[in-house]
Amino acid sequence: MNEQIAATTKIVEEVVSRSQQALEELVKASRAQAEKAGNTAKANFEEVKALNEKNLAALVESTRIVARGLEEASQAVVNFSQKNSEASLAALKKLATAGTVVEAAEIQQSFAKESVTALVGEAERMSALVSTTAREALAPLNERVTEVVDRFGKPLTA
Repeated sequence: MNEQIAATTKIVEEVVSRSQQALEELVKASRAQAEKAGNTAKANFEEVKALNEKNLAALVESTRIVARGLEEASQAVVNFSQKNSEASLAALKKLATAGTVVEAAEIQQSFAKESVTALVGEAERMSALVSTTAREALAPLNERVTEVVDRFGKPLTA
């Protein structure tokens, strides 16, 4: 009977030993997998963080360009308004010296034609300025979109 107890004890000890080894291997493999996943997550986080920093820098640059464009547009409006006011005053002075109604009508007609021509020219310049500003302001954002789409069109671990 002692032999059976000893044999059973030996079998139980062997089963416990193998189970312990299997458990240790499982724990070791789980740790390795968790460490690998943690490293991958950290690398992905750092990459996304770097992309977001670049995105913010592009947004700041775009905003700076828009602000510069608005400043230029505002200055152009002020300059045009000043020139228009001066032209109106000059036309009014000239109109005051008109000797006849026909001469006054010719002065008024000439002023109206010059005003419309100046307005059309200023509108063309303003349109070009807005177009240029929009194109320049979108450039840094377009670069970021392209980079992000290129990067995230593939798996993060690629």
